[in-house]
Amino acid sequence: MLSKSLLFFIIFTLNLVMLFGAIKVLAQPLSELAILTNQVQQLLKENNEKLDAQRVKQISTKILENRQLYSNDIIAKMYLLSATVASNNRDINQVFKFSQSGLSLKSRDNIVNLSLLLKLAEVYLARKQYQQLISLTQSALKNSEFSLPIKYELLLLSYRSVALAVMGEHQQALKDLQQIELGMNQSELTEHIKLLTIIALSFHHLGDYQTALTMQLKILKLRYKMDEKGNLDQTYLYLGYAYFYLLQFDDAYNAFWESKKHAENKKAPISAAYANKGTGIVLLNQQQYFQAIAPLEQAVTVFQQNNMQTQSIESMVALAKATLGEQLVAEGHVLLKQVLQLLNGQDIAIEFTGFYSMVAEMYRVKNDYQNADFWRAKHVKILREKLKAKKKASALIHGLSHLSLGKKQSIESIAASRNLAVKLASSSELSSSFIKKYQKQRTFIISLAALVCLLVITLLAVIIRLRAKRISSAYEELHKPSHVLLGPRQTKFDYQRAFNKARKFQYPLSVGYLVIENWQELTFRFNKKTLSEVTKTIASLINEQLTDFDITGLLTEGEYLVIIEHQSPEEVANKIDKLVQDLNNRAFANLGSFSIIVKYSLTAPDFKDIDPYLFLARMAESVNVTQINQSKVS
Repeated sequence: MLSKSLLFFIIFTLNLVMLFGAIKVLAQPLSELAILTNQVQQLLKENNEKLDAQRVKQISTKILENRQLYSNDIIAKMYLLSATVASNNRDINQVFKFSQSGLSLKSRDNIVNLSLLLKLAEVYLARKQYQQLISLTQSALKNSEFSLPIKYELLLLSYRSVALAVMGEHQQALKDLQQIELGMNQSELTEHIKLLTIIALSFHHLGDYQTALTMQLKILKLRYKMDEKGNLDQTYLYLGYAYFYLLQFDDAYNAFWESKKHAENKKAPISAAYANKGTGIVLLNQQQYFQAIAPLEQAVTVFQQNNMQTQSIESMVALAKATLGEQLVAEGHVLLKQVLQLLNGQDIAIEFTGFYSMVAEMYRVKNDYQNADFWRAKHVKILREKLKAKKKASALIHGLSHLSLGKKQSIESIAASRNLAVKLASSSELSSSFIKKYQKQRTFIISLAALVCLLVITLLAVIIRLRAKRISSAYEELHKPSHVLLGPRQTKFDYQRAFNKARKFQYPLSVGYLVIENWQELTFRFNKKTLSEVTKTIASLINEQLTDFDITGLLTEGEYLVIIEHQSPEEVANKIDKLVQDLNNRAFANLGSFSIIVKYSLTAPDFKDIDPYLFLARMAESVNVTQINQSKVS
């Protein structure tokens, strides 16, 4: 029996062990929780355009797997980081999802909520949901009127100015732009790019593509001067569409190509798909249908994989036009039917109304005239609406003199907004022109010098390598083994050259064609090693009988070509006869009782023979028909 004191000691020890074990188990997640929380805080301090997408995804996965351990603030910040990464990749669906999830948590951090609202505004702008954009920005500005940081106020004003301008409230949009001008001097320079991009998009949506182009070019310069290259792909994309609508297709193609290159460099497939879509549309307008197919197919694949239906539909319409342009009617009609299913009765974007014309033509080809007339009428109706909207936009942009007083005020507001927007872009460009100027120049000069040195070293290495290769080739030619003949490709090349040269300069050329008649039987009865020894022996005999000035080589397995220049027919015939006699007298011990049957033909082309291969074909035919000088080698 154990004493009471011993029993008490054992129980106490067991409890102590269990307590330490529990502490150890809890310490692990607590430590990881602190690390991940700190990482989230650090990521929020980084430049949004330079966020590491893979790192954000890894942290997000770990946090969401144990979200019960984290506060709503940390989870909301994680959603904000995820929305930012999705925005950098132009994955609008994911931006919307993460923004909504983050806002639903109602974080106590007002900055996080504002940032999530701005991401949601970005979604509304991309989807052209201007009424929702106005409601969102007005609510945010009203609720945070006295405590809103200048950075967020300017961004919200810029989004609202876009929506107001597109909705026709040009005077209100001008007021927002004027407030932005006053506040930009107080904000950080890095925020100007985002502001200017949003404003430039407003002019693009208004149809003032020249102003949009001017601003995007200034934004591009600003990015390079400030070394803010994280989202260069997006700036080049907007630049490409500005060029496109101004009918500068070559410039548009180059801009889309740059956009795709930068998107691929930062591993943003959706952004690359946008660039592919733009490239395909440019090529379509240049009637380069075949070249347009590949980028459009890539765009459709990516958009479908990411459930981006609008972009997928528009890309499929463009792809259908390209396939029909290449006379791939069946493929084009399949695409058109798929688009009709996806639209499900809804109208397509006005820029892609040519879709209705293609559908009408599809039904006309199938003799379904009722549907053809329906879609043709719809196309005409949409074209009229498009022309009406275009005239209205042109009147607003260019300020036609016959408009009413109210519209003149709108025109003045648009003109003032345009001038102010360009002024803001120019001011931002000038204010950044001297930042790290000399340091960048020094870095550029050093990099250029290093590049020149690298090019010189590479050039020297290539020259040395080519020289060594030439020396090696010359050595191999001088010391070529006796059993080696020219290969078929080189033989044909040398034959054609000799044939054409002899015909041009009218000097004697004799061509001998040797063939082993029972080569197929030989290959069937003996293995590769035996065949190799036989061919080497034949090659050695041919090389022994011919001089260095004669050309001989293999046409194909069992067939040889001998080309002899500047010799009389009698001399050539004697040489070939002696060669055949040597082959006849040669015994092949490794073949046993099997005999090789050799046939040959010898002739010389004249001035009537124009095609060298036609002449060679006649020689081969003469061997098969007449079996000249048939000989057995035992």
